[in-house]
Amino acid sequence: DISIADFELNITNLVRDVEDLYWELYLTYRTYDAELSARDAALQFWRTTKRRMEVGARRGALVDEVQARENYFTTRIRVENALANLYITEGQLRRLLSLPVNDGRIIRPAEEPLAAEYLANWRMALAESLVHRAELRRQKWQIKSLELQLTAAKSLIKPRLDFVAGYQVNGFGDNLLSYDPEDGITDQGLNSAYTTLTRGDQTGWDLGFEMSLPIGLRSALATKRNLELRLTKARAVLGAQELEISHELSNSFQLVDWWYQLAETNFHRRNAALKETEVIVQEYEAGRIPVDLLLRSRAELAAADVGYYTSLVKYNQSLTDMRVRKGTLLEENSVYLAEGSWTPEAYDEAMRRAWARSYAI
Repeated sequence: DISIADFELNITNLVRDVEDLYWELYLTYRTYDAELSARDAALQFWRTTKRRMEVGARRGALVDEVQARENYFTTRIRVENALANLYITEGQLRRLLSLPVNDGRIIRPAEEPLAAEYLANWRMALAESLVHRAELRRQKWQIKSLELQLTAAKSLIKPRLDFVAGYQVNGFGDNLLSYDPEDGITDQGLNSAYTTLTRGDQTGWDLGFEMSLPIGLRSALATKRNLELRLTKARAVLGAQELEISHELSNSFQLVDWWYQLAETNFHRRNAALKETEVIVQEYEAGRIPVDLLLRSRAELAAADVGYYTSLVKYNQSLTDMRVRKGTLLEENSVYLAEGSWTPEAYDEAMRRAWARSYAI
């Protein structure tokens, strides 16, 4: 049971890592899309300012052209960095999933992250944590093991009374092996030990009770006290784990609320940046503002887009963390652990051992 709990912990960590990397990959795609849109807009604007400079249709067209060109290469660098980060994250996910490095395909998340507010009940979540967390079950099995060991140790400080019985067949003879069984002295013919042994007429038996009690019981008492100390420590560890789990769950609740609030704020920031860019483009086309304000507004729009999806991904990762703290991550991802069937010999052996325990004195 302790090994099963350890295995469940390892599976939980694996599922959590896969889910976190899945959302990280989603974020890299969104970042790449935002930077790509910013680069395309910068390229189009650079071409426009270049044509205006060539025909002299606008005062200060040369300054606009050099600024637009520098802005284009800046956005191009960000696109290349975003694409490299995308490939790195996709490779990390492949490693976790034990997929080949290059199979001619690329992984792209198919699901959208949750954008709605998640309202959880604290008491229900805490109860689920205390019931489903594998760490607590593992520690409880440790306590059960120590309790059984302590029960066995207590039996060592009690007097031991055994019922003993024996039966023996003796072989007497002057020689170990002889063809002539007669020794010339006794009527039984004790010349060959093997001969008298196979005849089976030299037998004996004994029957009685044996009682023993070690003086001082130093070893038994030391074992008992050591197990009592270990059991007390294990119970204290269980209490500390339950307290730590409650703090972890509380921190997870705070993270969920925090990232949702940030996602909501970044959503409004994104809409405001989009509206700002539209207004600044109109003002620039009318010749009322310089080009640097336009370039800055487009950079802020890309940053707002990335910031929104970053907070949204962090919000979903905090939900995953909450499921881990509650111990329900495997169940909510339809991952179940079950023990397979035994071999027929194992069933027979288990039945014999059960009978032996049932009728033991």
